[in-house]
Amino acid sequence: MKEKPKNRRSKVYEELKKRIIFGRYKPGSTLDEKRICQEFRISRTPYREALMRLEAEGLVMIKPKTGVVVPPIDLNSLKDVFEMRTVLEAVAARMAFKRIQPHQLDALKKVAHQIRSLSEKEEIFSYLELDAQFHAIIHNAQGNQVLKENLDTLYNQCMRLWNSIEDQELIQRLIVSSVRDIAKIYDAFVAGDAAGVERGIKQHFATYLHTLIAHLIGGLGDEFVPSQE
Repeated sequence: MKEKPKNRRSKVYEELKKRIIFGRYKPGSTLDEKRICQEFRISRTPYREALMRLEAEGLVMIKPKTGVVVPPIDLNSLKDVFEMRTVLEAVAARMAFKRIQPHQLDALKKVAHQIRSLSEKEEIFSYLELDAQFHAIIHNAQGNQVLKENLDTLYNQCMRLWNSIEDQELIQRLIVSSVRDIAKIYDAFVAGDAAGVERGIKQHFATYLHTLIAHLIGGLGDEFVPSQE
């Protein structure tokens, strides 16, 4: 059975997004249109439609005469992404606090406990998966689809940055800090402390931002582009 064009476009989009987020396509690199079209056995039309979605999410830049470039990581974009994510995550947590259902709170408890168990095991990929699940439960519980879509886009931007980090010691410090933060956020949910939930979310992302800024200033090699004031 022949695959529908819509399904083919979605597959190309999802695969390219994954490659950008997980660092197969490095910041500053140029996508090879001909090679990608050959790999997926598609024409230029579905490829370019996928690129338009990726551009809207800030995962590629389409430049005349240059081609399609994965955005470099710079200080301003880092601040912009984390500042916006902090604001929207706090809004989502506040809304989720009012709307969360018992089964969602049970799911939050399960994930929070699993994350706590990682603090001494250095299981990076397990942590990333559980962290995504924890925030996804909150995003779903808050009930606003537009807010959820914006948070998904910002999450992908943050994951792209995370996956560009090669300093394992830094990653472990972030994980240990995040384990503490997530425990506080969950405990605040259980205690009925709305202000504590919001405060915990803000602290969680403030820690990320300050740590990653220090790392970027320290250098990401050729992938780091200094901000232009």
